[in-house]
Parts: sequence; C-alpha cells; structure tokens
Amino acid sequence: MQTTEVTHNTVINYGQTRILSDQEFKQFTDLIYDECGVSLSVDKRLFLESRLKKRMDELGIKNGQEYFAFVTGVKSKYHELPTLLDALMICETSFFRNAPQFDLFSQTVLPEVIARKEQVGSRLLRVWSAGCSTGQEPYSAAISMLEAVRYQPDWTLRVFASDLSFTALERAQNGIYRADQMKSVAPHLTRKYFHQENSNFVVNDEVKRRVTFDYHNLKNDNGLRNLDVIFCRNVMIYFDREEQQRLVNRFANCLMPGGYLFIGHAESLQWLSDRFTMIHKDKGIAYKLVA
Repeated sequence: MQTTEVTHNTVINYGQTRILSDQEFKQFTDLIYDECGVSLSVDKRLFLESRLKKRMDELGIKNGQEYFAFVTGVKSKYHELPTLLDALMICETSFFRNAPQFDLFSQTVLPEVIARKEQVGSRLLRVWSAGCSTGQEPYSAAISMLEAVRYQPDWTLRVFASDLSFTALERAQNGIYRADQMKSVAPHLTRKYFHQENSNFVVNDEVKRRVTFDYHNLKNDNGLRNLDVIFCRNVMIYFDREEQQRLVNRFANCLMPGGYLFIGHAESLQWLSDRFTMIHKDKGIAYKLVA
C-alpha cells in the first residue's frame, strides 16, 4: 500500500514525486480549459505533470509556480502558451482510420453530395478535417474525393486541415510517412497517390495541393462556411459537455444544409444537438445536418 504526505507545495507519492500542488494543478487545468476547451480531470494529473516536467526541464524551471508565471507572463505567454498546448496534444491517427466511416464517406456521402452539386451546376467540394494531427485524415479525405470525381478536371476539391499542434502540422505538411504507417492504404492507392523516397512514402503533389493546413484552436470560430463535410474525430472526448455543445453548434453553422459531420466511434451527438440526424451503414456512422 502506497502512502502520501503533503509538504508545503509538493505532494509526494512514495515511488513518484508530483511536481504540482493541488492548487497549481487547478491553475494549469483552468488555464488549459480557458484557452482551448480541453478539460483535464484529476485522473489526467500524471499525464499533465509528465508533459509539464519535460517542458520545465527544457527551460531549467524548477517548480510549477515558476512555470505558471512564465507561461502566463506578458512577454512570454504568446510563445510559451502555444508550446504548452502543443505538448499536451495526443497525435494518434492513421490513414483511412475507422474503415467503416471512410467507406460511408466514399460510397454514400460523396456520391450524394456530388449528385446534389451537379443538380445546381456546382463543381466544388469542401471538407474540413478539424484536429487533423499529422495529416493522414485530410490526405485520406482528399484521395477519396479524387477517386469519387474520377479526375474530372472541372471539379475543385478543397480540404481544410487544422490542428492545435504546430509540431503535428509541420509533419502533416511534409507528407512523409514510414512504411508501417501505410498499412491501411490499399496497394493501388499507394501506387497512385504516393511515391517512395528511400524507405519512406511521400504524398504526391496532386493530393497535397488539395489540402490546406492551418493552426486553429477549436475554441474559436475560424470563419469556414458552406462546407460539405466536417471530420472531427476523437476530439470531443477531451471537452466537457458545455464545450461539446458549443463546438457541435459551431460545426452546424459551418456546414451547408444537408452537410455531414463525422465524429469518433466513441462519441455521440445525443443530448448535444437536435440539428443533426444520424445515418449509418455497415457500422459506419455520420450525422447529417437537417436542412
């Protein structure tokens, strides 16, 4: 059985030293919530402390209060606060992640949207990958769109990809992936949309030029409107219900009537919004904005 004792501002858990007092933990979690809407509960304390310690070691800062003063300081916060938020991001993704969802996107959603566009004489498809991590999701969306329109030159395809992590965005823009990261890409799509450089696979320019990467905090509106599809998967799980409701409402305002929202398989819009209706096919689920 482990025991703990409190000495001034440091809580010692024998076998592990905490770097934050309870008060400091609350200061940091409040700051993070206010800045980006991510809610870190007590069970995420060790995660937060491990990320803080790494950054504090890099800066030569010895305690939590000193680092909090630094990250909120007038001169340093505009650089350090984004760096802190970047350090907290969990960049877990893969190409065509959750295959049933991408099947639904490719086989049902895109044909419907394309048919609707053709009826009104439009040749523009616009998709937003919110929380795009290291780029596999937006590139997967762009590849699916290219396949759907079969290279018809009069179609304009745009994928807006955003994230809170500058590190992830830099990797995404490079579009370079290891061989083990390509396992979920069908061989014919690998041959068609990637080329090899040494042992890595690089996204071809015809895909890259359809994707625009940008830094964006989902706490704020980025001004995108009239989108056909939004992907925001495994992001809302880090928000509390109030922030989830705000975010879903913001997504609804960004979509065209009849547009689609894809969220994580462990996420749901139940009790969050009545502006969407759920559609599903072969274990793939999406939410359609009620026109």
